[in-house]
Order: sequence, then C-alpha cells, then structure tokens
Amino acid sequence: MNFYEWFFLEKDRPAAGLFSWSHLLSVTIILVSLIVWAYFLGKKYRDNPKGQRIVLGVASIAIWVLYIMKMGFLLATTSDIANTFLENIPLFFCDAIIFVVPIAALARGRAQNICLDFIAICGFLMGFMGNYFAGNIYSFHPAFSYLSLISAFSHGIASFAAMFVFKAHLNKMEKRDIPFVIGILFVLMTIALVVDYATGKNYMFLLGGDGTPFELVFNWVQQNLIGYQIVVYVMQCGYIGLFYAIYYPLAKHIQSKKKKEEAYAD
Repeated sequence: MNFYEWFFLEKDRPAAGLFSWSHLLSVTIILVSLIVWAYFLGKKYRDNPKGQRIVLGVASIAIWVLYIMKMGFLLATTSDIANTFLENIPLFFCDAIIFVVPIAALARGRAQNICLDFIAICGFLMGFMGNYFAGNIYSFHPAFSYLSLISAFSHGIASFAAMFVFKAHLNKMEKRDIPFVIGILFVLMTIALVVDYATGKNYMFLLGGDGTPFELVFNWVQQNLIGYQIVVYVMQCGYIGLFYAIYYPLAKHIQSKKKKEEAYAD
C-alpha cells in the first residue's frame, strides 16, 4: 500500500468515530493553533488596515483553495459526478464563511462592517460545531486523512477569522446593521431551501434533521415540514439576535468597569 492509498483513499483504515480520541485530539490541535495564531495577528495588525486586509485576503484564498481541493478530489474519485457535485455545494451554515470573508476583505464602508460583524458573531460557532459535531466526517473517515483534514482546517478558518476580527477590533456591532447581519444568513438559508426542493438534498437541514439535533425539532413539530422549517429559520437567525442581546450589556459592563478603573488610577 502506498501513501496515496493510505492517506487519500483510506484503504484498509477504519473510521475514527465521532468523539473518538483521534477525532477530538486532531480537531482541537488545529482549532487551538489557528485561534492562537489569529490572536497574535489581530494584536499585531490592530492599527494596520493594510495588514488587516492581507490577513483576511489570505484567509479568503485559503478557504476557497480548501473547497476546490475537496471538490476536485471528490469529483475525481466518484463515478456519479452530478450527484457528488450537488451534495457538496457550499450551502450549509458553516459554508457561509466562504462567501463572507472574501467580501469583508474586499469591500469598503458599511458592507464591510456588516460582514465583519457576521464573522465575529458566527465564526466561533462554525469552527466549534463544524469540527466537534462533524458526524458526516469522523463517522466515515480516519482523523488523519485527506478529507478529515480539509474539513478541520476549513471550519478552523472560520474561528481564525472570528478571533482576528475581535482582536483587531474590526467588529463595529452597530445596532442599525443588525437586520443586515441577520439578513446574510436569512438569504443563504433561502437559497439553500430553493436548492433543497430543486435537488432533494438537505442543505441547512431544512428538509429534516438527518441525525443532527434538528431531529428533535422535527419530531417536536410532529414532522410538519413547514413548521419545522420556520423553527429552523428562527433558531439559526435567532442565534445572531441572541448574540447581540448578550453582547451589548456585556460590552457596556466592561466599558463601565474600565472607566471606573481609569478614574481610580487618576
């Protein structure tokens, strides 16, 4: 057996298993490494707009390169090209980062601020959920394999971008932008819903839980598809609203505490 068969084709290798030690160890190392790296880069380029754009630009390129590497490999190793392509369109929640980070790197003004806020709010969740609850990956592939590493780094970049945005103080969190930040996810979910009905796939889990925690919601609404879809919309978009609801009081408290400390120091 050569390296290609062992690493890429996973020949005679068992799946890692969801929540196995190899799964948890590999994603933790990758996720922590990327977040720590982003922390220091954010600190370094806090007052350097050019450096900030370079970091976001490199992250954008990395996201797309990883996606192309995954799609290229899957299409090259399947006999059902059409179905494989339709199953791997970037239309899940975690895939939003593939569109938003490049816009944040290239846009100016309010459009950029909206995208940066979206990254700050959703990036950590994408990295955590996409890595630690990746049953579609680690239930079928070894932890150290081509597709597993592609997945881990792809989701890890979302958390990298979020940490960089926070540490470089790029998120504005203006209240007037809340509908537009939520709107990014709403639009992507609606596109996913159209694709789901057109292809029979299940992007954003809008046609069923597929073994995810959304299965509980599906059963809760007694498998009423329209009711289920409404709840999924509310849950996913509502996460952003909940983030804002926690962020503003917390930011106000931190700012107030900082002012008291400065006054005491004087």
